Amino acid sequence: MKGALFVAGPAGTGKSSFCGAYKEWLTINNMDAAIVNLDPGSEFIPYESDIDIREWISINDIMSEFNLGPNGAQIVASDLIIENVDRIKSLLDELTDYYVIFDTPGQIELFSLRTSSPIIVDSLGGKKSMLAFVGDSVISAIPSGYISQKLMYASVMARFFKPTMYIMNKSDLIEKEQMDAINSWDQSVDNLMDSFLSEKAEMRKDFFYNVMNSFSESGLSSQMIPVSSKNMSGMEDVYSGMSLFLSGGEDEDTLYKDD
Repeated sequence: MKGALFVAGPAGTGKSSFCGAYKEWLTINNMDAAIVNLDPGSEFIPYESDIDIREWISINDIMSEFNLGPNGAQIVASDLIIENVDRIKSLLDELTDYYVIFDTPGQIELFSLRTSSPIIVDSLGGKKSMLAFVGDSVISAIPSGYISQKLMYASVMARFFKPTMYIMNKSDLIEKEQMDAINSWDQSVDNLMDSFLSEKAEMRKDFFYNVMNSFSESGLSSQMIPVSSKNMSGMEDVYSGMSLFLSGGEDEDTLYKDD
């Protein structure tokens, strides 16, 4: 494969819709692309998958075999993915010139917290792996929502420690003024804290200021990319970020290498 993009994000942010839209954008622009569904619990996916983990793992079978409820079965299923890595790799070997998009489990904790997940990413994508965290523009239009999603984004980066793009999906659902405000928060912790205190005046400014400021100053932050899975705006920026990493951009992945 040319490159692997593992797409993660909280439930409801439009992660799977982004995967489908990004594949469609790549195809329209005359690039070979494929989607691997790694979510064994998904009942519906808004795209035609090229490889689907549900062919080998069934949530209903796990519930019956291990006498588990839906949540317990989801946890077992997420760990069982690693047992099917070789099957997936054999199919990926046929996609030599493809950009491969991996749609990860819909509940972000099933992907980001399981010990098997970094192994799966390294096994399937190797050195060509990068991640995309998908956030929700509507949620991020409120300062507390913006901070909450940024912290989830930080947890994904800490867990996998690979180049990660911050994708702000559903940009078509908010007003330009709201997107301008989000951009200002992304560029200035002071702007963010001023807006946050207007929303929650009783909160301790020093705590959240230090958290967000350290996140920014550490260099672990990355510029968000507003996209819309509906009209495919922003997809070119996603591709540019991916291409920069794959072509060995000068500063793109220095944080993820040993000194």
